[in-house]
Amino acid sequence: MISAVLFDCDGLMFDTEIVANEIWRYEAEKNNVVLPEDFFERIIGSGGNDLWAYIDSIAGLRDIVADIRAKRFDLDFWASIHTDCLNRPGLIEIFQWLREENIPCAICSSSPAVYVETLLSTVSVQLKYEAIVGGDMVKHAKPDPEIFLLGAQALHVAPAECMVLEDSKAGILAARRAGMHSCFIPDTIIPDAEMKSAIEYECSSLNEVIPLLGTLRKEDRHEL
Repeated sequence: MISAVLFDCDGLMFDTEIVANEIWRYEAEKNNVVLPEDFFERIIGSGGNDLWAYIDSIAGLRDIVADIRAKRFDLDFWASIHTDCLNRPGLIEIFQWLREENIPCAICSSSPAVYVETLLSTVSVQLKYEAIVGGDMVKHAKPDPEIFLLGAQALHVAPAECMVLEDSKAGILAARRAGMHSCFIPDTIIPDAEMKSAIEYECSSLNEVIPLLGTLRKEDRHEL
């Protein structure tokens, strides 16, 4: 049974990953730091000790991370973005549909909660949600399931009744480890074998998630 939806943020709700990647590339090149070819696949949606260990494996990167993060999470910059310019296709529609269907939702992002709130302020309509769980609110980052388990707890819904919407490998793995359903909506990541084995559903956009959830909920009602 699907009783709640948990959203990732960057790359899933908002088209921010390309901008973020360019910040990393620019600062790295400026400081003569060479980023591996799979760098962005490794860091998107991840955090914690594993991320820092990976960063430390790249010569000179740790020295410029503070400057990169300051630019990456510059709230004034993101708040200045034109209204609805960052919206991924179907963003407003899926939130409206969830509200009409009385399905609670939470935003569970590896980014700080205040950054998520800033992105939400760029949407032309107020998106209705019950909770935000930011990366600054957990001890363990994705692929650890903590952030999604906290999201389910905030919604008072069992993990097995949650659908996680994600665009990253770390997020998809975290959903599986949380015992939740998952749907992959592609942004910049091409799934590898491990990720493919963990993906339960896949849609090309948030618009496609609406009929998927509708079908799954009808099937749930028929089984009762």
